[in-house]
Amino acid sequence: MERRDYLMDQINELGLFIAKLLGRLRNMEQEQEEGDLLLAEAKDALVVQFGWELEDLLFMDDAAFIGLMEENLLAEDHYEKLAEVFHVLGDHALEHQTLLRKELYYEKALCLLKYVDKQSSNYSMMRRDKIVALEVKMKY
Repeated sequence: MERRDYLMDQINELGLFIAKLLGRLRNMEQEQEEGDLLLAEAKDALVVQFGWELEDLLFMDDAAFIGLMEENLLAEDHYEKLAEVFHVLGDHALEHQTLLRKELYYEKALCLLKYVDKQSSNYSMMRRDKIVALEVKMKY
């Protein structure tokens, strides 16, 4: 029973971390913070929590990326929230960085959402809408 409680605490803690990161990024985006601040916030948070370098994640192939995510993320919600983080960074990159950078962020968000969509036993219209929206954004 203690092990189950510990795992539930870990799942909840990780979910809260990703949700807080997403909230901070969206808040910074709404306040139109400088581009470097938003990106620095994401980089720092991922390094502190997971030891991941954002640049390394962006240039991983999908199989290695998903393998790393499987080792660290504990629930479908974590994948979806992290996908939203990459989506926000992609939107931000569209205004402050290169088109290639935007595509890399969107590709990682799409990879995470498609993985959850494939693995999940629950169908989600919202998730499907996010996938379609990202695919459209990647075309234009």
